Amino acid sequence: MSSSHRALDAPTYARGRLQLGIAGVGTMVLLAATLVGLRLPAAIFPDAGGSFIGDLRALLGWSVGLALVTLPVEALGGFFVPRAFRRRHPSLVTWILGWLRGALVVAVLMSACGATTLAAARAAGSGAAIGVFGILLFALLFLQLPIARAVAGLRASQAGLGAMEEELKSLGAKAPAITVLEAEDEGFTGGIAGLPGRETCVLPVAWVGRFEPRALALLVDRRARIVSGGLRAAGVALAALWTLGTFAAATTLPGAGLASVAGFVATSLWFSLFSFVGLLVLPTPSRRGTRAADTRAAAELGDDDRALFAATLSALDQLQDDEPERSASVESIFHPIPSLGSRQRALGEPPRGLAPWHVARTAIYLSIAGMNPLHRLVHCNVGRPELWAFLPSDG
Repeated sequence: MSSSHRALDAPTYARGRLQLGIAGVGTMVLLAATLVGLRLPAAIFPDAGGSFIGDLRALLGWSVGLALVTLPVEALGGFFVPRAFRRRHPSLVTWILGWLRGALVVAVLMSACGATTLAAARAAGSGAAIGVFGILLFALLFLQLPIARAVAGLRASQAGLGAMEEELKSLGAKAPAITVLEAEDEGFTGGIAGLPGRETCVLPVAWVGRFEPRALALLVDRRARIVSGGLRAAGVALAALWTLGTFAAATTLPGAGLASVAGFVATSLWFSLFSFVGLLVLPTPSRRGTRAADTRAAAELGDDDRALFAATLSALDQLQDDEPERSASVESIFHPIPSLGSRQRALGEPPRGLAPWHVARTAIYLSIAGMNPLHRLVHCNVGRPELWAFLPSDG
């Protein structure tokens, strides 16, 4: 075996997280398939619900039960695996308190989405309920920033951005609306929040202190180009269509439906299985979106700025899983963000095919509306409540 292959196969933090994500997602997929195969939701919720409050109560109990099932793997991802690899992590008590807060907020959010969809179905039929579900997806996008703050207690920072904004002007770019959040998790990247046309750039306060103003301006300019170039709108549209379409399909499968709590729980389990398929197929267009964003950001940069941009991407990779190279097979299946090495080699090359930005991880976040437990079991955010609403981005 070559030295390069040995390096790729060596036990690392990135591989540890990947294996944990595979185990967590795989276990939940098997559990979902078993529950719907045996028609257990009808046995668990034979007479539950019937009113909005009754539905909410029953679905909240189901959501809490799911959280308890996922707790062991989440504890590994949030505390034990980072500690084993000597990565930054909270104390066990701090992690437990943070997880309890996040899990409760998400359970209430999922239950409210479910109860609202059921209420729409009872009032106007399943077609109207699917329409309401679509509205809930847009609500999740519109409220992503306050949801993230509620789930993880993220606080707004008053960090000064004046020097960065001056650098943006020198790049010929207009500063977008920016919100800076304080997060303890070094993997928190923020992202682009809000509905298309009303986006806000969310930055971690750690980036403001870590990167020189010019480097930070290059990252903000990249996000501004993602918005102005339509990459983010394309990613949101594809993620919403995937989520809405798979949820609608799930309602037609055995045991599923929108007439009762039991039917909705079965629908959510089928929807989770469809979401697993999304974890396999959506990373490919997502990687194209990342490369398209990189190309647009670097297209008009001089040599010095291009070198600074590449170095900044390298620093961001170290804050994530610190895995600059991956095998093609691992990347194609499990990673919606290309490795640092492949991004740097492709810098400047025109992307091929559909290039929606951040579509895979946007779809994961939106799947909260369908009570999908996989939304926080993927390798990048398992056990990390600060990353449940803003899954790690590419810069």
